Amino acid sequence: MSAELLRDAGVAFFPIDVKRLLASFRQLYLFPYSTIGDRSDPEKRAAAIAALPSKDGFCTRIHDVLIDFGDGPVDGYNWNIYYNDSSLEARIRFTLMHELGHVLLGHHQTLNTDTITGKEDDPEYRAADAQADQFSINILAPAPAVFQLLKEHGFSCLKATGGRWKLTNRNAPFLRYLGKLPDPVELITVAFGLSQAAAERRLAELNDELAIWLDLDERLYHFITGMAHRSGWYCWVCNTRRRTTSPYCPGCGKGWDYIYKDHGRFSRPVMSLRKNGQFAFCSVCGNTEFPDDAAFCPVCGCPVINECENAYHTDGDFIRSGMHIVRGTHRCRPTDIYCGTCGVLTAFGAQHGPKKNMWLPGRKNDRCRTHGTAYPAVLPTKEGRLLKCPSCGSKKTIRDGRYCAECRQPLENCCVSDGAGSHACDPNDRYCRICGRPTIFYQAGFLPAYTETEAWTQLRATEAKASKHSSVLLMLQCDGSMTIMNREAR
Repeated sequence: MSAELLRDAGVAFFPIDVKRLLASFRQLYLFPYSTIGDRSDPEKRAAAIAALPSKDGFCTRIHDVLIDFGDGPVDGYNWNIYYNDSSLEARIRFTLMHELGHVLLGHHQTLNTDTITGKEDDPEYRAADAQADQFSINILAPAPAVFQLLKEHGFSCLKATGGRWKLTNRNAPFLRYLGKLPDPVELITVAFGLSQAAAERRLAELNDELAIWLDLDERLYHFITGMAHRSGWYCWVCNTRRRTTSPYCPGCGKGWDYIYKDHGRFSRPVMSLRKNGQFAFCSVCGNTEFPDDAAFCPVCGCPVINECENAYHTDGDFIRSGMHIVRGTHRCRPTDIYCGTCGVLTAFGAQHGPKKNMWLPGRKNDRCRTHGTAYPAVLPTKEGRLLKCPSCGSKKTIRDGRYCAECRQPLENCCVSDGAGSHACDPNDRYCRICGRPTIFYQAGFLPAYTETEAWTQLRATEAKASKHSSVLLMLQCDGSMTIMNREAR
């Protein structure tokens, strides 16, 4: 049931947002303990909270509520979940999912009570409470996801170790260039938002529960293992997320000392690189149409490569790498201030610095595109030559097609020379792909700015659509079973 809820509610990553998940249910309402009692009288308020049936939280069923369920209103229930908001965050998360487990597992109906608490002497109550605990731990930290995380860090459980999880594969991908050995309990605590006690319990029961999960729907199992993790290994100096393929931190050039933590938010995605080291598309305008030898985008003039500083130093030709010298040049991602391969400043990092690097994502900086687009040709061409003069429209040419016969307008596009010479450009290039300077066709007004094209409008619309989160509305029926009503964009 926990796996089906994660799938049906559209949960995409760990640690799950429990309050957002609960908000998907139209009949569930949260009440923190801090809202109970008279706030003007601290003593009465403290007495009211002390009189509550549980120190952590409880759930109360409300009868005879008219609910709009499909064709019309029917009799149903609402559920009020009360929780102690002064507890630690990990404890609150576990408590809220525990109470949701009571609702979805139908314990109010089974025990024939509106409030499930304070019945420790009843065997049925103890069994229901144990089931709610299992539901809570399995929705917060499903066994397949925990196993996947431990496996990526080289842990396995062997009979020789008495069923304990030990580090057995020191060549695991997440251990590469890490600098220290991870602790499995700490990994689970941070990755899934559990308390240390809950993480230790998860680790102790993991083997037995994996056998149960393997008997479930195979698609559910793969859905759980495919969910992303918001937490990860971050540089202790600059908080840049580590890359398993890079010995040096791309944010500050240091390495071999990372901390596993959760920043509370996902970092914006970084575009991939082509095989030759160019960006998959321009990080400013999204253009994907540039040749393999281009150093600048022909649409907006921004660079489409980021190389480590050694590419611009021919006299030294050295790269810092510990106690020895490595020769060569490396191409880096747009956000890299330092080369992840050798630890040297990149071209953009040296120019803009860590705080002004225009390739780093930020709230006010939309230069880091996450989508690409192909820009259509404005001037019609055939085999790289103009079909007509962009100034007067004449198709007659002179001097081997280099000039218009009517207005003597040059028909060959090139960049504007600054005394260092110019480069030949394609007719639809706004900027030179070699040096990044504007072209004569762009300055003459034959080519509009990229922000005025239809492709730019489509790119912005695609990004706006991608930024919307799809939410699910869930309906609880009288027996506690769950029904998906619809999805809406928020």
